[in-house]
Amino acid sequence: MLHYAIYQKDSMIVYTLKRYIRGVFLLITLFLSWGLILNIKEGVSIRSMIHIIVLLVFTIIGVLYRDGWSFDAADRTITSWWGIGPWVKRESFSFDEVVRLDLSHFIRGSNQDGKILPKRRQKAMVVFSIILTEERQKTVQVIPERSSSGRTEAAFNRVATVTDLPAKIDRPRDVDLPLTMKEI
Repeated sequence: MLHYAIYQKDSMIVYTLKRYIRGVFLLITLFLSWGLILNIKEGVSIRSMIHIIVLLVFTIIGVLYRDGWSFDAADRTITSWWGIGPWVKRESFSFDEVVRLDLSHFIRGSNQDGKILPKRRQKAMVVFSIILTEERQKTVQVIPERSSSGRTEAAFNRVATVTDLPAKIDRPRDVDLPLTMKEI
């Protein structure tokens, strides 16, 4: 699960991955590289260290991964980006294309046919999305409500305040789930 943080630069708000995530991946990459180099110098076969190489590739991808959104009130644009290293996909939208910012809640595992699923599958989720013209929708973040701890809602409010875009918060039936002491 990737957690986002909000950073503000003048009239621009950037909602992107937390900075420490890349640092953690970089430390793991350095540690695995050090272990790999040390073992190669001692004459250990590369074939016996294939697991280290696979982990090293995944951590390098973690270091190079970029994902985020920028909301620029001065230029009146929203830009999203995601990708690895030089292969980053960018999309931009004008404020004129935005119908509203939307924060909705749903219960994962609930469905329309009335089947009741086990409680462990009924997890309250938060969705931060942008509703665009022509019935298009771009999802900014989907995260369990418990993991969000109100950070997604706070980021949503801050983005809506700075950009002056219309905003809608929807609270469906997640308030009627029985809470236990463990969940509080």
